[in-house]
Amino acid sequence: MNNDHIISSLNKELDDLESKIEELSNKYLDLKKENLLLKERQELEVSEKFKIREKNQKVQTKVEGIINRLRTLEYTQ
Repeated sequence: MNNDHIISSLNKELDDLESKIEELSNKYLDLKKENLLLKERQELEVSEKFKIREKNQKVQTKVEGIINRLRTLEYTQ
């Protein structure tokens, strides 16, 4: 092998490595963005879940109140 061929081969390997590093870097950035979006969505869902639980508790309290009033009416008749 002559020196030109070795240099050419090494340059090709370096170009390939550079390309792979660029690819990995882009993939990393994409995954980072996706992870951020997933975290935001998770926070939103946790917040929504909390609101739903609060609403369910309020509804349950109202229903229990209605049932108690109905029982009171039933016993007074």
